[in-house]
Amino acid sequence: MSTVPILKEYSSLKPGDVIPLFLTFKSVSGVSPRTQRDYEYTLRLFFGRFPDALDHPRERTFEFLARYQNPSSFNVFFSYLKNFWDWTMREGYFRGDRHPLDGLKKRKPRGRIVQLEEGEIRSLLEQPDKSTYAGFRDYALLCLQIDTAARPGELLQLLPEDFHPRKAEIAIRAEVSKTRTPRVLPLASPTVEAMGKLLSSRPEAWANFPVFASETAGALQETSWSRRVKRYGEKCGLRITAYSLRHAAALLLIRRGADAFCVQRLLGHASMQMTRHYINLTAEDTRKGHEKAGVILSILGRDCLKGGREGEGIGGGLPLAEGG
Repeated sequence: MSTVPILKEYSSLKPGDVIPLFLTFKSVSGVSPRTQRDYEYTLRLFFGRFPDALDHPRERTFEFLARYQNPSSFNVFFSYLKNFWDWTMREGYFRGDRHPLDGLKKRKPRGRIVQLEEGEIRSLLEQPDKSTYAGFRDYALLCLQIDTAARPGELLQLLPEDFHPRKAEIAIRAEVSKTRTPRVLPLASPTVEAMGKLLSSRPEAWANFPVFASETAGALQETSWSRRVKRYGEKCGLRITAYSLRHAAALLLIRRGADAFCVQRLLGHASMQMTRHYINLTAEDTRKGHEKAGVILSILGRDCLKGGREGEGIGGGLPLAEGG
């Protein structure tokens, strides 16, 4: 990676000067508010630990990343810091003689399989008290998460006009999508019914509030929703969070026959590579898939096994080569 010499007029800038400039650039570039907050958090954390990182970019970046052994955490900070350092080089703010991440790569993520059987999902859906507004809201949102595998943060920002019951679908608007790309997700009839009932039970004054509003008509926060999912899970012996349902739903879709491109579209991933991180098939899934495909059996004929067992056909009575 090549470097761009620092411009003299920028040589005295401090992190407090550079960070706002970078965040403004990312905002103008169109990143989502959530991603903007993540960038700010990462940079505040990084420069809070290493105030002299602008003068020693490569050394301090190494020291910072060395603290994170988990591949997922490492890769997130790697991406955010790479974007920041790339920008400083383009703008002439960079003070090093080598890109801080030159020679480093992201780490291979560990398996993130969240396996929930259909019976466990059914038990989870029985936990909310559907006789109350909050309980029925939670039930409808659980149905929606399992049905679509969408990100919790995207679903919590749905507005009533994003729900189209006649078409049995919801629209994820570009401004709430993590990838800033809109998409339309199909819904099963139980999900349509639950969402329709939820919306019809709300006061007319709530017409412009999110579909899954709090009891006080405010926005239900992702952290609050995750805590509620965790409590529901504990009641039926499951250790899960709201985001766990996204992973589990993707795996259940594959098990039920949905192809990988369909799952990619539902998850809202820009590439199939990202989808692979979410769809980690278990050894049992692999065995079943291999058995279902039955390639060699299709080629040679299923009767070959019978012949082999009876000493005929493949392997039946063949003489050993001389010398064994």
